[in-house]
Amino acid sequence: MVQPLGVHYLLELRGCNPTVINDLPEVRRILIEAAKQAKATVLDARFHQFSPQGVSGVVVVGESHLSIHTWPEYGYASADIYTCGHTDPLRAAFYIVEALQAKSVYCMIIGRGEHPVMSDESEPPSPFSPARWGLQPPTDWLFVDYVNPSAATLLRVKSVLHSSRSAYQQIDVLETEAFGRCLILDGRVQSAEADEFIYHEALVHPAMVTHPDPRQVLILGGGEGATLREVLRHRTVERAVMVEIDPQVIDISRRYLPEWSDGAFDDPRAEIRIEDAVHYLQETGDRFDVIIADLTEPIPDTPAEPLLSREMFQAMHRCLKPDGILVNQSGGTGTFIRTFAHIYQIMGTVFRHLAPCSIQMTSFAEPWGFIVASDVHDPRDLTPEEVEARLSRRCAREKLRYYDGFIHRALFTIPRCFQKALEP
Repeated sequence: MVQPLGVHYLLELRGCNPTVINDLPEVRRILIEAAKQAKATVLDARFHQFSPQGVSGVVVVGESHLSIHTWPEYGYASADIYTCGHTDPLRAAFYIVEALQAKSVYCMIIGRGEHPVMSDESEPPSPFSPARWGLQPPTDWLFVDYVNPSAATLLRVKSVLHSSRSAYQQIDVLETEAFGRCLILDGRVQSAEADEFIYHEALVHPAMVTHPDPRQVLILGGGEGATLREVLRHRTVERAVMVEIDPQVIDISRRYLPEWSDGAFDDPRAEIRIEDAVHYLQETGDRFDVIIADLTEPIPDTPAEPLLSREMFQAMHRCLKPDGILVNQSGGTGTFIRTFAHIYQIMGTVFRHLAPCSIQMTSFAEPWGFIVASDVHDPRDLTPEEVEARLSRRCAREKLRYYDGFIHRALFTIPRCFQKALEP
């Protein structure tokens, strides 16, 4: 087996900034800078502005080329980076993704110019016998999942089950080799077939079990229905209101990921409201025993951005009964813990008791955390035996695959460096 003569990256970029990808000088600058980032030798550049919109262009480098074509009306661009020699095409790819502000990224990496590996006894390779070749060009796309603003993982995609743009976000459902089916929102893995049960059981049950009698439950977000599924496992629940801003997330999840909800949307106790969570919290007169905030990360230009504020946690507090409990999905708890710590500090100005917890999510490529908050209850006060007793009384215990009394205690056992990061 020998190394290929060159490497070819094919990029599919969705959710790009339409203004950027319709600006010929800016697109030209981006591609030339990407070539420089790859340590390639820029020789020439040719670009064309289409009417009414769109840009095509190529940058010729001493090691081959970079090219692009854009469709601003769809927020879509396709680009390729073909280099040889001692270059870094991956660095160029990431630069293009960031500069075009793409929210969903697919990449195919092809080795160009492989030579067949044959023994003296081998027959000449046939185009119908690709297994004879030493380095097979890949046939699958790789999805680029940004773990945090400075790191990403590549997931080999077996098939794209769905891809569309709603009024709020890019929605993809992928079949991946590593994690099975995955729900992707704005280029980030939200839940995966392999381990979504870990996330949703850890999100829901500690708060539900800590409350002595949870009957009225509010879920903010959670459009795939798995949070609702876990809430409704508790027989004490009389009403579960789920507020989701994007109806397409629900529709797509019900079609392609039905196991996530497992019939929860059809449960008579479930009440689905297509509404902005901010508006609902401000307008509702209902009071709940438990609120579960299962929103996407509150980063700029996402539907969850307005929820990262003291005013919104005060609104959640107002919607709780006096002994109510809130659990908030709060982001990564690994090396990039700043968002989690910031949320923790804000919640501490509203609630008397805060209990941070963390789980390991393989599909997220880093540990992930939740914060349980209340003025009365603290989940750390429960013993494993008390947790098991409450689960046995309330739930079909055999349906839980991750959570139990000992996991409950482990969730809230955090290392010193974690605790130190939460300090103001």
